[in-house]
Amino acid sequence: MTAMLFALSAPAPTPALAGQVLDRVLTRGKVVCGVDQTPGFGGFDDRGVPVGLEVDLCRAIAAAILKNPQAIQVQRVTTKYKFHALAEGELDVAFGMTTWTFDRDTTMMASFPAIAFYDGQGFMKWADIADPWAATSTICVQSGTTSANNLAEYLSRRKSAAKVLALSSSEEKFSAFAERRCTAVTGDSTELAVQKNRRSATQPSWVLLETIISREPLGPAIFNNDPEWFSIVRWSMLIPIIAEARGLGRYNLESVPATDAELRRLLGEEPGFGANLRLDQAWARRIIASVGNYGEIFARNLAPLGIVRGQNALWSEGGLLYAPPLR
Repeated sequence: MTAMLFALSAPAPTPALAGQVLDRVLTRGKVVCGVDQTPGFGGFDDRGVPVGLEVDLCRAIAAAILKNPQAIQVQRVTTKYKFHALAEGELDVAFGMTTWTFDRDTTMMASFPAIAFYDGQGFMKWADIADPWAATSTICVQSGTTSANNLAEYLSRRKSAAKVLALSSSEEKFSAFAERRCTAVTGDSTELAVQKNRRSATQPSWVLLETIISREPLGPAIFNNDPEWFSIVRWSMLIPIIAEARGLGRYNLESVPATDAELRRLLGEEPGFGANLRLDQAWARRIIASVGNYGEIFARNLAPLGIVRGQNALWSEGGLLYAPPLR
């Protein structure tokens, strides 16, 4: 939930096999997505309405399948539980700042259709702490995450005697840091920056370090027994990036002419497009009309929190955002 560099399998010469997840979604009338309530990515506003970049990507899937971007059910899920929830069918898609890793891809019955956001693990400390790696320091981290594993390896390489306080959720982690139960906190660098910007009263006291210790390609995870659902989720993630690359968004959807095959597909003007995934020909257009292109999604959810595009910009603008052709 995304800059998106996608691991693409070889194109199939035949339509995707009909799968159980799409049948389940059609019967239920909703797409169930898990989030972890990271500000800007997935959570709920003061009225209880789901908001965030990952929520918008969930809406994109619902728009494609159910013709209604509001036909979603967003529920909070911890990293430790999300893969079990996928296997049990409690979730159709698990977001929640989920890092695509080898072990998760090969041992947890999960597949990662697309990268929604490129990040890296960083650190934030209290300004009056001279050495966050000292034996007297304590670093807060969320348990059961790649961040916890990365931190253990990093402290071992540094031969640091700093203590680790592992908490079960992102909220608990930052609450412990705000209460000074730890002298530093670690997580995805965007997550740290968002938390710093949201807490204006403590901004001068919290310092983001330049240290980045990992690659964190974040995106949706699905249960890996359904190739049809894999393709639907992948291409629902891809449409916003393709739309931005083609200069197409909610702001001009009604005025851009279909001058080539890719634009015809984006604009819903090619008969039969999407039929091999049991979608009607206007599914891509509905995604753009509902949530916009990737740039619009980013501007709506992350830019107000002080997050810049950086490596999540289009490849043509120096970022990693790149998608295969829609043909």
